Amino acid sequence: MAVSGQVPVDADGAVVGIDDPERQMRQVFHNLGVALAAAGSGFDRLLRITVYLTDLADLAVFRQVRDEHLDPAELPASSLVQVAGLVNPAFRVEIDALAAR
Repeated sequence: MAVSGQVPVDADGAVVGIDDPERQMRQVFHNLGVALAAAGSGFDRLLRITVYLTDLADLAVFRQVRDEHLDPAELPASSLVQVAGLVNPAFRVEIDALAAR
């Protein structure tokens, strides 16, 4: 199954963690987990993720939060792309994924 780009917004659509990359990463992984669970999948079923960062200075924080949700010894195939911006200028990260059900 494909999970479209998950961004740092809460259930009401409000941006979480403006100027706080760690809060944004946590919200994105939370949203990804919700989307996976809704489709009968989970983090352990991820096949591939694509991560879009607006600032590579956030890479260490991304890896820290990722490793709290995914087994560092069994990471899915991954691509990391630095982008000039995302759809909302306050977003620092977006993740899309492919997972098995």
